[in-house]
Amino acid sequence: METQIPLTSVDLKQRITSHIQSLANAMDTARASLEMIRYLETCAKFHQYSTYNVFQILMTRPDATQVAGFKKWRTLGRSVRKGERGIPILAPLISTFTAEDGLEREHLVGFKIVYVFDISQTEGEPLPAPPDWKSPRKNAELQERLLHFAASRGILVEVEPLGRDIQGLSTGGRILLDPGAGTKTLIHEIAHELLHHQVLAVPVEREVRELEAESVAYVVARHFGLEGLASPNYILLHGATKDMLYEHLERIRNTAAEIISALENG
Repeated sequence: METQIPLTSVDLKQRITSHIQSLANAMDTARASLEMIRYLETCAKFHQYSTYNVFQILMTRPDATQVAGFKKWRTLGRSVRKGERGIPILAPLISTFTAEDGLEREHLVGFKIVYVFDISQTEGEPLPAPPDWKSPRKNAELQERLLHFAASRGILVEVEPLGRDIQGLSTGGRILLDPGAGTKTLIHEIAHELLHHQVLAVPVEREVRELEAESVAYVVARHFGLEGLASPNYILLHGATKDMLYEHLERIRNTAAEIISALENG
């Protein structure tokens, strides 16, 4: 890795802002790609289940990944194999009535048991694979600097196989990295530690957490010349948007600046 020329705080802020703008533009390009459009359109066809039903699905079939009803699978070009047993969940029963103002209203009158099936219980047209979201490239020198930075913040980093396509985990004071994870993943998990596991950290939704951590990782990785970044896809696949990126600009910029400054001055 080339030695970086020290930047003033103003220069660094401007450079980080430029990287964030590049990320926003790349997100627009990624979202417009046919691969991403097809994948997101398919995802939108899957029903969002309640917490109770998610629990019921996992209790009945722990290995379930994508579930849908018999007819829904047909619309996706797949059919349930003969003899497969469905997973029971609860579906709401909705009644319509006319209110005093003359408008029709709906209200819940109960639940009924319906059955859904995991994709492993079906056959037919393959569903589109998620666009590439991994950035496996490693930079030994940058990796070493990041490990020293993590240690200076009291963060333990351990490497072990994680499985299920997981690249890294941040658990609050401890980071687990899969052996195949790239340097950007380490930055991503460090960003989680700084942003979401501090004592005074404000709880945020998962898509926001992933947006912030991945945006910081993208900025830091770009600053130090790391290539092969798939951050736009990663962010889009976690449900975040470009507007959300700008809403969290200051948190992303400040955290990226903290990491960059520490790595350059350490």
